[in-house]
Amino acid sequence: MEKQVSNLASAITTKKFIALLAFCLFYSLNTTAQDLPLANGKQYTIGDIDVTGTVSYNEQTVIAFTGLKKGEKIYIPGDRISKVLKKLWDLGLFSDINIYVTSIEGDTANLELEIQEVPTMAEVKFQGIKKKEQQELIKENKLTPGAKVTENLLTTTKNYIENTYRKDGYLNTKVHINTIPVQDTVASNQVNMVVNVDKGERVKIEDIEIVGNEALSDAKLRRKMKNTKEENFFRFWKRSKYIPEDYEADKQNILKAYKKNGYRDARIVSDTLIKRDADDVALRLNIEEGNQYYFGNIDFVGNSVYTDAQLERVLGINKGDVYNGVLLEKQIADASKPDANDLTNLYQNNGYLFSNINPVEVKVYNDTIDFEIRIREGKIAYFNEINVVGNDKTKDHVIYREMRTKPGNKYSKQDVVRTIRELGQLGYFDAENLQPEFKNVDPNSGTLDLEYSVVEAGASQIELQGGYGGGGFVGTLGLSFNNFSLAGIFDKEAYKPLPMGDGQTLSLRAQASTYYQTYSLSFSEPWWG
Repeated sequence: MEKQVSNLASAITTKKFIALLAFCLFYSLNTTAQDLPLANGKQYTIGDIDVTGTVSYNEQTVIAFTGLKKGEKIYIPGDRISKVLKKLWDLGLFSDINIYVTSIEGDTANLELEIQEVPTMAEVKFQGIKKKEQQELIKENKLTPGAKVTENLLTTTKNYIENTYRKDGYLNTKVHINTIPVQDTVASNQVNMVVNVDKGERVKIEDIEIVGNEALSDAKLRRKMKNTKEENFFRFWKRSKYIPEDYEADKQNILKAYKKNGYRDARIVSDTLIKRDADDVALRLNIEEGNQYYFGNIDFVGNSVYTDAQLERVLGINKGDVYNGVLLEKQIADASKPDANDLTNLYQNNGYLFSNINPVEVKVYNDTIDFEIRIREGKIAYFNEINVVGNDKTKDHVIYREMRTKPGNKYSKQDVVRTIRELGQLGYFDAENLQPEFKNVDPNSGTLDLEYSVVEAGASQIELQGGYGGGGFVGTLGLSFNNFSLAGIFDKEAYKPLPMGDGQTLSLRAQASTYYQTYSLSFSEPWWG
C-alpha cells in the first residue's frame, strides 16, 4: 500500500523531521497538558501499528518499547510522538527511527514504525599495538562479542584509547575505527570492529628553562617536578615524557615549594611550550617570587572545649616562624593522613564530628601575617546503628567483635580508622576495599549510622615443600584455613569446600620420606567465651 498522509499539515517521514517539528511546537506553545491540541495538529485514535526494518526484536516487543497502544488518542504532530522518539533513542538499540502515518480512516490513524537496529559486534581486531595492550583495552571498553556497536561506543572507545596513550607521553596518538559488516551473518546484523592505533613516538622534554627564581635554585625546583623531567642519558630509571596533566601538577608542586618557604604570593607568570619537532618539546617557566613572609599573631576564636594553650601545642606554629602555608593547612586538617595529629582530628576523636576549623588572614603588614583560627565546635555526635555489608562468607559476630565503634558510643574518627585497619589485618577481606560510610547523619540530634563495606578475600594457605638428603626424599604438604567454622562441620550446605566464616584456624600438615611419615592437625579459636 502506498504510504500517504491525509489532512496533516506536514508529512512525518524521518526521525529528524518529526523530532524537530514536535519539539519546536511543544516548547513554543509551552503546553502544560500532554495531549493539548498543537498548531496544525489534530487528534486521532491509533489504529494498527506495524513495525518494519527490525531484525532481532519481534513486533510486539518494539511496540512495547514505544508505550503506544491501539485505541489510544494522540495528536499528530504532538508531544506524544516526540516522547516516543526520545524514549526509543534513549534505549540505545536503534541507529535509525522513522514514524509514518500509512493511512487515515475517519479519526483513526494507522502507523508504521520503521527502525534500523544498531549492529552487534562479532569480533574486534586491533592494529598497531601489542596483544597485551589489546587485551587491556578490550576489557576496559567492554568490546566483547554481542556488544551493541553504537556511535557512542565508537566515540568513547576512540577517546579512551587516545587519552590512555597520551597520558603515557604519546601525544600524537591517532585512532581510526572502522566497522565491517560480516557477510555471512547479514540476517543477524553483525559487524567486525577494526581499531587502528598509531601511537607515534613518545614526546620527550629536551629542556626545562626556569627564569625569575632567586630564592629557590633551578635544581631545587626541578626536583619538585616529580613527573616532568628533562631528557637525560644518565637518568635511565625514569624516562623523559611530556604529559600535560603531570606538568600541571608539577607546576603546583613548584608553588607549594615557595609556599613552604614563606613566599605566599609566588606565581608562575607564564609557561611556554616550545615544539622543537614532532617528538621533542622545551618548557620555559617565568616565575615571580614576591616577598617572603612570617607568621604574626595566631588567635583562636570560638573554642570552648580546648584552651588556647592546648590548641597551640597541636598547631605547632609560633609567632616569628617563616610563613608556611602548606604546614598551616596540614596542622588544621591533614588530608594525606587520616590519623594525623592535627586540630580537626583533635576534635573529631572526641566526638565533634560536626566541628569546622578555618584559618583566616586578618592582617598583613610589612612581612608579617596575623591569623585567626576560627572554630565552630558543634554538637557531640553519637553512633546510632552500625552495620556491615558484603560479608557473604564471614559471619557478622566475627566482624563486630573486632570493632572499636559501638552503637551509643561517642563518635571517634580514630576508632573508625583503627577498626578499618584491624579488619584488614584479619586477612579475611580485601584491605584496599574496606570502606566506612556515614548514613543518616543528623547534626540537630547529633547522631549518625555507620556502615562498613567489606569484600571477601581468600583466607586459605597451601604449603608444598620437597627436598633430598641423607634420608632420601622428604616431602611436606600443608593446608591452613584461616576463617574456618567448627560449628558448620555437621551442616552439609556449609561445605564450600569446607565450613568457613567463624574466624577459626584449622591446619593440616603431612610430611613423608623414605623412612617415616608424620601427620599433624591443629585448631585454634582466637576468641574464647
